[in-house]
Amino acid sequence: MRKLGTFALGITTGGAIAYLLDPDRGRSRRARLRDQTKSQIRTASESMKNRLEYQRGVARGIMHDLTGPLGPQRQYTDDTLLQKVKSEALGHWDHEGTIDVEIRDGVVMLTGRVDSETGRDRLIELIQAVDGVGLIDDRVDISGAG
Repeated sequence: MRKLGTFALGITTGGAIAYLLDPDRGRSRRARLRDQTKSQIRTASESMKNRLEYQRGVARGIMHDLTGPLGPQRQYTDDTLLQKVKSEALGHWDHEGTIDVEIRDGVVMLTGRVDSETGRDRLIELIQAVDGVGLIDDRVDISGAG
């Protein structure tokens, strides 16, 4: 059985050599084989390059997810944070009332009056969404008759 396998391999190899070294058509067959091999190598190389680039992007995304939300918040001066709160939070707050905002050592202190508890809750929600805001000292009075 082993001799038969060796014989079949010999015949196959001999046939391939004869096919490629044929005096009439061997040159074009070798050129076609060379071109097809180069094409397959180029295609495999591009595929591997694309997979590598995709995996790099996945790794960057994972690193961003791991370091983004858990990383330290930016530290702003009290004056800068006050301007951010006034422009980003109070600019979008649409309830009636008088609110004073002060910031000491990064703590936002709210004083004044609003007409409803809903208004106060919305105000606090807007301020908490401002980047850099940590603690909020809420001293807002609700003056509406409920």
